[in-house]
Amino acid sequence: MDNDDSLAPVDGEGSSPAAPSPDSPPASAPTPDVPQVAMGQAMPETRHLPTLLPTARAITADGRGSANVSTLGQGLSFIGSARIDGSLTVSGEVQGDIELQGSGSGHVTITQTGTVVGDIRARNISVLGQTVGTLDAGGGRVSLHDTASVSGRIRYTHLQVNGADLNAQLERVRPEGDVAKSGHS
Repeated sequence: MDNDDSLAPVDGEGSSPAAPSPDSPPASAPTPDVPQVAMGQAMPETRHLPTLLPTARAITADGRGSANVSTLGQGLSFIGSARIDGSLTVSGEVQGDIELQGSGSGHVTITQTGTVVGDIRARNISVLGQTVGTLDAGGGRVSLHDTASVSGRIRYTHLQVNGADLNAQLERVRPEGDVAKSGHS
């Protein structure tokens, strides 16, 4: 191994610590690669440092447990079909179909910056962004907010529209076990 002055033994490893030379900086001198923060001061800017976030968990509608929450962030694109266990938030762009699997209590949310060109099949769907395709929440709820732009077809049991730009064929799906009072099936 070459004798490299940039490598120094860690305390307790290698040779015994040498006395500092008069030319070496004091032990508390800042290292150029490591941000130094004086005691009691704010942490340095961390916007540009990569960080790992813990897995998000959501309470399911029945309250018996938690489900995974997946997110496609703003500025990201996904092309293809996705089958997801849990819930999904789309802030980016999806070109393809989305299907939630599992207990049926999952939720798809398309945020104001989100766009989906394809079919979405989930028990609950909320749209604040743009969708082109079928929103299939048969037996569930579709919520369209004032910033939403929806084109295509919507299958729903419960529908809430709050001023959305809506150009879609609507198909109400009766809840399971619901019999028409008029005698028609």
